[in-house]
Amino acid sequence: MTREENMREPMNEVYLRGRISHIYGNERFGALTVPYNVTVSRRVRNHGQSRFEQSVETYFPEALFNSTSRTKNIIQSFREGDYVLIKGYLGAYSYQSGAGYTECTAIYIDEIKHDITRMEQMLGIEGLGGKYADAANEIHLEAKISGVSKHREDIYEIRLEVSKDGRTYTVTGMYFRAPHGLDQKIHLNNIVYVIGAMESSRTEHRGKVYFSQTFVIQDLVTQKEFIERYNAAKAETAQEENSVMSTQ
Repeated sequence: MTREENMREPMNEVYLRGRISHIYGNERFGALTVPYNVTVSRRVRNHGQSRFEQSVETYFPEALFNSTSRTKNIIQSFREGDYVLIKGYLGAYSYQSGAGYTECTAIYIDEIKHDITRMEQMLGIEGLGGKYADAANEIHLEAKISGVSKHREDIYEIRLEVSKDGRTYTVTGMYFRAPHGLDQKIHLNNIVYVIGAMESSRTEHRGKVYFSQTFVIQDLVTQKEFIERYNAAKAETAQEENSVMSTQ
Protein backbone atom coordinates (compact mmCIF):
# COMPACT_ATOMS: atom_id res chain seq x y z
CA MET A 1 0.00 0.00 0.00
CA THR A 2 1.37 3.40 -0.99
CA ARG A 3 1.61 6.37 1.36
CA GLU A 4 -1.14 8.14 -0.63
CA GLU A 5 -3.48 5.13 -0.33
CA ASN A 6 -2.81 4.87 3.39
CA MET A 7 -3.71 8.54 3.89
CA ARG A 8 -6.86 8.31 1.75
CA GLU A 9 -10.09 8.68 3.69
CA PRO A 10 -12.26 5.54 3.46
CA MET A 11 -15.28 5.79 1.18
CA ASN A 12 -18.46 7.03 2.86
CA GLU A 13 -20.92 8.29 0.26
CA VAL A 14 -24.69 8.71 0.19
CA TYR A 15 -26.64 9.65 -2.94
CA LEU A 16 -30.27 10.76 -2.69
CA ARG A 17 -32.50 11.94 -5.50
CA GLY A 18 -36.17 12.77 -5.38
CA ARG A 19 -38.86 15.15 -4.17
CA ILE A 20 -38.87 16.64 -0.68
CA SER A 21 -41.98 15.51 1.21
CA HIS A 22 -41.12 17.16 4.52
CA ILE A 23 -38.56 19.68 5.80
CA TYR A 24 -38.10 21.34 9.18
CA GLY A 25 -35.50 23.01 11.37
CA ASN A 26 -33.18 26.01 11.20
CA GLU A 27 -29.64 26.68 10.01
CA ARG A 28 -28.12 25.07 13.12
CA PHE A 29 -30.00 21.81 12.70
CA GLY A 30 -32.77 20.37 10.56
CA ALA A 31 -33.93 17.46 8.46
CA LEU A 32 -35.72 16.70 5.24
CA THR A 33 -37.34 13.58 3.80
CA VAL A 34 -36.95 12.32 0.21
CA PRO A 35 -39.22 9.29 -0.41
CA TYR A 36 -38.48 6.59 -2.97
CA ASN A 37 -40.25 3.44 -4.20
CA VAL A 38 -38.89 -0.10 -4.32
CA THR A 39 -40.44 -3.26 -5.76
CA VAL A 40 -40.17 -6.01 -3.12
CA SER A 41 -41.01 -9.71 -3.03
CA ARG A 42 -42.76 -11.09 0.02
CA ARG A 43 -43.60 -14.67 0.92
CA VAL A 44 -47.36 -15.18 1.21
CA ARG A 45 -48.96 -18.28 2.71
CA ASN A 46 -52.48 -19.28 1.73
CA HIS A 47 -54.19 -22.59 2.57
CA GLY A 48 -50.85 -24.22 3.29
CA GLN A 49 -49.32 -23.02 0.03
CA SER A 50 -46.40 -20.60 -0.09
CA ARG A 51 -45.61 -18.19 -2.89
CA PHE A 52 -43.85 -14.87 -3.47
CA GLU A 53 -45.83 -11.78 -4.40
CA GLN A 54 -44.42 -8.51 -5.63
CA SER A 55 -45.54 -5.15 -4.29
CA VAL A 56 -44.30 -1.57 -4.27
CA GLU A 57 -43.02 -0.19 -0.97
CA THR A 58 -42.45 3.51 -0.32
CA TYR A 59 -39.61 4.39 2.05
CA PHE A 60 -39.09 7.78 3.69
CA PRO A 61 -35.37 8.23 4.45
CA GLU A 62 -34.57 11.31 6.49
CA ALA A 63 -31.44 13.34 5.78
CA LEU A 64 -30.04 15.62 8.49
CA PHE A 65 -28.27 18.95 7.99
CA ASN A 66 -26.38 21.16 10.41
CA SER A 67 -23.78 23.91 10.57
CA THR A 68 -21.11 21.57 9.09
CA SER A 69 -23.10 20.94 5.90
CA ARG A 70 -21.28 22.47 2.94
CA THR A 71 -24.51 23.80 1.45
CA LYS A 72 -25.69 26.73 3.57
CA ASN A 73 -29.13 28.30 4.03
CA ILE A 74 -30.87 24.99 3.32
CA ILE A 75 -34.01 25.82 5.28
CA GLN A 76 -34.39 29.09 3.32
CA SER A 77 -33.48 27.68 -0.09
CA PHE A 78 -35.58 24.49 -0.21
CA ARG A 79 -39.19 23.63 0.48
CA GLU A 80 -41.61 20.72 0.26
CA GLY A 81 -42.23 19.65 -3.34
CA ASP A 82 -38.75 20.60 -4.59
CA TYR A 83 -36.85 17.99 -6.61
CA VAL A 84 -33.33 17.67 -5.26
CA LEU A 85 -29.98 15.94 -5.58
CA ILE A 86 -28.18 15.19 -2.32
CA LYS A 87 -24.62 14.07 -1.64
CA GLY A 88 -23.97 13.08 1.93
CA TYR A 89 -22.51 10.50 4.26
CA LEU A 90 -23.58 7.91 6.80
CA GLY A 91 -23.07 8.78 10.45
CA ALA A 92 -24.64 8.24 13.85
CA TYR A 93 -25.96 10.09 16.87
CA SER A 94 -27.35 9.11 20.27
CA TYR A 95 -30.02 10.46 22.58
CA GLN A 96 -30.99 9.76 26.16
CA SER A 97 -33.68 7.14 26.53
CA GLY A 98 -34.69 6.25 30.08
CA ALA A 99 -31.59 5.42 32.10
CA GLY A 100 -29.41 4.88 29.04
CA TYR A 101 -28.83 6.07 25.48
CA THR A 102 -30.26 5.01 22.14
CA GLU A 103 -27.96 5.01 19.10
CA CYS A 104 -29.28 5.92 15.65
CA THR A 105 -27.66 5.48 12.25
CA ALA A 106 -28.44 8.48 10.06
CA ILE A 107 -27.80 10.20 6.74
CA TYR A 108 -26.10 13.60 6.91
CA ILE A 109 -26.17 16.13 4.06
CA ASP A 110 -22.92 17.46 2.64
CA GLU A 111 -24.33 19.12 -0.46
CA ILE A 112 -27.84 19.60 -1.81
CA LYS A 113 -28.99 21.27 -5.01
CA HIS A 114 -32.17 21.58 -7.03
CA ASP A 115 -32.58 18.84 -9.62
CA ILE A 116 -33.40 19.49 -13.25
CA THR A 117 -35.76 17.58 -15.52
CA ARG A 118 -34.62 14.73 -17.73
CA MET A 119 -35.08 16.90 -20.82
CA GLU A 120 -32.95 19.65 -19.28
CA GLN A 121 -30.25 17.07 -18.63
CA MET A 122 -30.33 16.05 -22.30
CA LEU A 123 -30.96 19.33 -24.14
CA GLY A 124 -30.62 22.09 -21.58
CA ILE A 125 -34.29 23.11 -21.91
CA GLU A 126 -37.44 21.95 -20.15
CA GLY A 127 -39.78 19.61 -22.02
CA LEU A 128 -43.55 19.81 -22.13
CA GLY A 129 -43.98 17.06 -19.54
CA GLY A 130 -41.53 18.33 -16.96
CA LYS A 131 -40.47 14.78 -15.99
CA TYR A 132 -37.71 14.21 -13.44
CA ALA A 133 -35.49 11.17 -13.01
CA ASP A 134 -36.75 8.45 -10.69
CA ALA A 135 -36.04 8.84 -6.99
CA ALA A 136 -32.88 7.07 -5.80
CA ASN A 137 -31.20 6.13 -2.53
CA GLU A 138 -27.77 4.51 -2.51
CA ILE A 139 -25.05 4.23 0.12
CA HIS A 140 -21.42 3.21 -0.56
CA LEU A 141 -19.08 2.44 2.33
CA GLU A 142 -15.58 1.26 3.08
CA ALA A 143 -15.77 0.23 6.73
CA LYS A 144 -14.28 -1.90 9.50
CA ILE A 145 -16.46 -4.57 11.10
CA SER A 146 -16.77 -3.99 14.84
CA GLY A 147 -19.57 -6.45 15.57
CA VAL A 148 -21.62 -9.25 13.99
CA SER A 149 -24.88 -10.69 15.34
CA LYS A 150 -26.58 -13.58 13.56
CA HIS A 151 -30.35 -13.32 13.98
CA ARG A 152 -31.16 -16.13 11.59
CA GLU A 153 -29.39 -18.14 8.92
CA ASP A 154 -29.99 -15.33 6.42
CA ILE A 155 -30.33 -12.26 8.68
CA TYR A 156 -27.33 -10.47 10.23
CA GLU A 157 -26.88 -7.29 12.20
CA ILE A 158 -23.45 -5.83 11.41
CA ARG A 159 -21.75 -2.98 13.26
CA LEU A 160 -19.44 -0.92 11.07
CA GLU A 161 -16.89 1.79 11.79
CA VAL A 162 -17.02 4.50 9.11
CA SER A 163 -15.14 7.79 8.76
CA LYS A 164 -15.89 11.27 7.49
CA ASP A 165 -13.59 14.30 7.67
CA GLY A 166 -11.44 12.67 10.33
CA ARG A 167 -14.36 11.65 12.56
CA THR A 168 -15.29 8.02 13.19
CA TYR A 169 -18.89 6.82 13.52
CA THR A 170 -20.19 3.39 14.47
CA VAL A 171 -23.24 2.55 12.37
CA THR A 172 -25.52 -0.47 12.31
CA GLY A 173 -26.59 -2.28 9.15
CA MET A 174 -29.10 -5.10 8.69
CA TYR A 175 -28.29 -7.71 6.06
CA PHE A 176 -31.47 -9.54 5.03
CA ARG A 177 -31.28 -12.55 2.71
CA ALA A 178 -27.58 -12.75 3.39
CA PRO A 179 -25.60 -15.44 1.53
CA HIS A 180 -25.31 -18.82 3.21
CA GLY A 181 -22.38 -19.12 5.61
CA LEU A 182 -21.72 -15.38 5.79
CA ASP A 183 -20.50 -15.73 9.39
CA GLN A 184 -17.63 -17.86 8.09
CA LYS A 185 -16.62 -15.25 5.52
CA ILE A 186 -16.59 -12.05 7.59
CA HIS A 187 -14.89 -11.45 10.93
CA LEU A 188 -14.20 -8.70 13.43
CA ASN A 189 -11.82 -5.99 12.16
CA ASN A 190 -12.28 -7.05 8.53
CA ILE A 191 -12.36 -4.12 6.11
CA VAL A 192 -15.41 -4.44 3.86
CA TYR A 193 -16.94 -2.57 0.93
CA VAL A 194 -20.70 -2.17 1.31
CA ILE A 195 -23.60 -1.13 -0.91
CA GLY A 196 -26.89 -0.37 0.81
CA ALA A 197 -29.83 1.97 1.27
CA MET A 198 -31.81 3.59 4.07
CA GLU A 199 -35.26 2.08 4.53
CA SER A 200 -38.07 3.10 6.87
CA SER A 201 -41.03 1.52 8.62
CA ARG A 202 -44.25 3.11 9.82
CA THR A 203 -45.86 2.29 13.16
CA GLU A 204 -48.77 3.74 15.11
CA HIS A 205 -48.92 4.07 18.89
CA ARG A 206 -51.74 5.73 20.81
CA GLY A 207 -52.96 7.53 17.72
CA LYS A 208 -49.53 8.86 16.74
CA VAL A 209 -47.56 7.80 13.65
CA TYR A 210 -43.86 7.02 14.02
CA PHE A 211 -41.22 6.32 11.38
CA SER A 212 -38.05 4.40 12.16
CA GLN A 213 -35.08 4.05 9.84
CA THR A 214 -32.89 1.05 9.07
CA PHE A 215 -29.66 1.00 7.10
CA VAL A 216 -30.08 -2.10 4.93
CA ILE A 217 -27.02 -3.81 3.46
CA GLN A 218 -27.65 -5.02 -0.08
CA ASP A 219 -24.20 -6.40 -0.89
CA LEU A 220 -20.69 -6.51 0.54
CA VAL A 221 -17.23 -7.89 -0.15
CA THR A 222 -14.17 -7.99 2.08
CA GLN A 223 -11.14 -5.95 1.14
CA LYS A 224 -9.04 -9.14 1.23
CA GLU A 225 -11.29 -10.85 -1.31
CA PHE A 226 -11.35 -7.76 -3.52
CA ILE A 227 -7.54 -7.56 -3.55
CA GLU A 228 -7.23 -11.28 -4.32
CA ARG A 229 -9.70 -11.04 -7.21
CA TYR A 230 -8.08 -7.86 -8.52
CA ASN A 231 -4.59 -9.37 -8.46
CA ALA A 232 -5.84 -12.57 -10.12
CA ALA A 233 -7.55 -10.60 -12.91
CA LYS A 234 -4.44 -8.43 -13.35
CA ALA A 235 -2.21 -11.52 -13.61
CA GLU A 236 -4.58 -13.14 -16.11
CA THR A 237 -4.60 -10.00 -18.27
CA ALA A 238 -0.80 -9.80 -18.20
CA GLN A 239 -0.57 -13.47 -19.18
CA GLU A 240 -2.92 -12.95 -22.12
CA GLU A 241 -0.93 -9.90 -23.29
CA ASN A 242 2.34 -11.86 -23.07
CA SER A 243 0.75 -14.70 -25.02
CA VAL A 244 -0.38 -12.31 -27.78
CA MET A 245 3.07 -10.69 -27.97
CA SER A 246 4.83 -14.05 -28.20
CA THR A 247 2.77 -15.05 -31.23
CA GLN A 248 3.59 -11.88 -33.15
